[in-house]
Order: sequence, then structure tokens, then C-alpha cells
Amino acid sequence: MALHALFRTLASLLFLSTFLQLAQSTTTTDSLKAYKKFIKDQCNSTAYPIVCYKSLSPYASKIKRNHITLTRLSINVALKEAKSAKSTLKKLSKGKLSDGETSVIADCRENIEDTLDLLQQSVDGLAHLNGNSTADERFQWDNIKTWVSGSITDESTCTDEFDEIQVRSSLQNKIKTTIYNVSSLISIALAFVNTLF
Repeated sequence: MALHALFRTLASLLFLSTFLQLAQSTTTTDSLKAYKKFIKDQCNSTAYPIVCYKSLSPYASKIKRNHITLTRLSINVALKEAKSAKSTLKKLSKGKLSDGETSVIADCRENIEDTLDLLQQSVDGLAHLNGNSTADERFQWDNIKTWVSGSITDESTCTDEFDEIQVRSSLQNKIKTTIYNVSSLISIALAFVNTLF
């Protein structure tokens, strides 16, 4: 009889444990869906909603529904893409190029370095902000807005030279795609910065 009662107790505990795990799993899935919906809604207010959602939805469990975390991560994603662009431009610079192409890539590399500096300053500036409306935080947000805006300007300057200097179309396309990827992510980050302060 005691063995039968022990077995019933263990079976009940096993059932309860399984039920709680399923409930928690459902809650986690529902939360993740809600977080992704938050990101999608925020991304719809940017110039590149599809790029925005694709780049930020993998971080839904970190972002949750927090505008500041969303902004921080959007700048970090742009910084990561800028680092990738730097690597791409470095590889392109090692190919067989005309003098004009060498000049264009050198200018683009210089611009991407400036972009990296400005985005890194933004990331560093964001590290200590928590959304308070103090004068010091507003000043820091203004700095971040300036830095992110400046990084977009650096990127658009890179492709301006295509009108003046002869560059093979295949090389132009690679550079434009690389710069577009960075610029779109910076634009998204700037949109989020602008909505905060």
C-alpha cells in the first residue's frame, strides 16, 4: 500500500513538473512573439523596415520591449556592419585596380574609418545612459545623434565619386552594396535615436 501511494505521489509530481515546463515554454514563446512584434512595430517607422526587422529580430529576447536597448543594439548592429564593410573594402583594394579605382576605394576606406569612430563613440556614449531626462543625459543623446548623423554623411560621400572617376561597374556595384548595407543600418539606428530624445 505504501509503495502504491509513493508511486502515485511520484506520478503526480512528474505530471505537475511536465505541466509547469510546458506552461513556461508557452509563456516564453508568447513573450518572444510579443518582443518580435514590438521590434516589427518599431521597424515600421524606419526607412528600411524589412532590413531593420531582419537585423534586430534575432535579438528579441535581449530587446524585449525596451526602446533604449533597441537603440543600443541597432547602433551595435550598424557598427558590426561597418566593420564588415571595412574588411570588404580592404579586400577590394588588393585587387587589380586603375588609379581612379584605387583613389575611390582609398576614400571609401577613409570614410568607413570615420564611420567606425563615430559609431564607436555612440556605443561608448550609450553605455551609461538609462533613459533619465537629466540635462546630462539629454546632452549625451544630442552627441549620439550628431555622431550617428555624421556617420551617414561619411558613407554617402564614398559613392559620390562615381560620377567623377571611371570605376568598373562590377566594382561600383560591390562598393555600392557594401556602403548601402552600412548606410541603411545607420539610418535605422538614427531613427531610433531620434525617437528617444
